[in-house]
Amino acid sequence: MNKDRLFDHLKTQEHSKLLELLSSAFEAMDTCQRHDVFGKLIKEIPPSPVDGEELLGDIEAFHSSSMAGYYYEPFNINSKNFSDIPEETEKWFDEIGDHLEDSSRLTDQGDHDIAVQCFKLLHELIDKMEDGEEIVFAEEYGTWMITGDEKRFVNSYLTSLSAISTPEEYAAGSIPLIKRDSYESFHNKVYSTALKLAAKEQKALLKKEVKIQMIRTGL
Repeated sequence: MNKDRLFDHLKTQEHSKLLELLSSAFEAMDTCQRHDVFGKLIKEIPPSPVDGEELLGDIEAFHSSSMAGYYYEPFNINSKNFSDIPEETEKWFDEIGDHLEDSSRLTDQGDHDIAVQCFKLLHELIDKMEDGEEIVFAEEYGTWMITGDEKRFVNSYLTSLSAISTPEEYAAGSIPLIKRDSYESFHNKVYSTALKLAAKEQKALLKKEVKIQMIRTGL
C-alpha cells in the first residue's frame, strides 16, 4: 500500500468520510494500539457530566461479564511467550480504569451514594483479580496495569465513602484498601488519605480497627 498516494487522496475527502475511516481503524486496533494512536488526544478531552444510574448499570454489566470469565483467555505459557499479555487482559484493565475514572467524576459531582456503589463493585473485582480468581490471565499482572491515576481513584472513593457512611461503614470500606496498599509498599499512602478525609468519629474508629487488626500502614 502506497502511503503517499493514500494520504494525498485522504486530503481531498470530506470530514464525514475521514471520521468513518477513523472509526473503522479504531475498531480494527487492539487496546495497546488504540492508546498509542489516540491516548494523547483522549487526555485533552474536557470532562463531561456522568449519568450515575447509567454508569452503575455499565459497571454491573462489566462485573457480571468479568465474573463469568468473559475476559479470561488462558494460553500455554512457555519460555518464549511468558511475557505475552492477552488482548482480553489488556482490555479488562483499560475498561476498569475508565470505570474508576467515571466513578471519580461522580465524586466530583457530589453524587456520593452512587459513586460508592460503583467503587465497591470495581474494588470487589480488583480484590478477586489479585486473589487469583479467573478474571484475567497472564504470567504477571496486578493493579499497576490499571490505566489512570490510582491515587485519584482512592481519594475519590474515600471522599464519597466518608460523606455517606457511619464510622463502622467507613472503616469497613477503607481497611481493604489500606491492606492492599501495605502489600504494594504503601505507594498510594491510603491510610494517611483515609485519616485526612474521615470525620472525627470515623477517624477514631478507623485508628482503633487498624490497631486491633495489626495492619501495617506505612506511618
